[in-house]
Amino acid sequence: MEILNIIALCLVSIFVVSILKRTQKEIGLAITVFVGILIFLMMIDKLVYVVEKIVEMSNRVSFASGYIKTLIKMTGIALISEYTSSVCKDSGESAIAEKVEFAAKIIILFLSIPLILSLFDLITKFLR
Repeated sequence: MEILNIIALCLVSIFVVSILKRTQKEIGLAITVFVGILIFLMMIDKLVYVVEKIVEMSNRVSFASGYIKTLIKMTGIALISEYTSSVCKDSGESAIAEKVEFAAKIIILFLSIPLILSLFDLITKFLR
């Protein structure tokens, strides 16, 4: 099971980082970032599979392909900003982490406007 490999990697890295934080905080942070990237790379094939299946489903419904692409972008922004925010918090920069989260929310809101407007148009058509 891959999750056991990930858990083992995380536990080992937590042990190493906790030792290094006392003397070499920068190296500990670098290890934390490296482990996060490594876990992402371990999951990339699953993420690609999910995106391919979502795109495949959206191709079956031609009008939804633009919306699906937007939803995938929004999901990517959420995942990347969450990771970046976690790295900021690990380095002791919680104020910057909050700004990253705020910016991601604004970008997701911006991307969602066409979806919301289309939904609103659809509802108003049904109500007529």
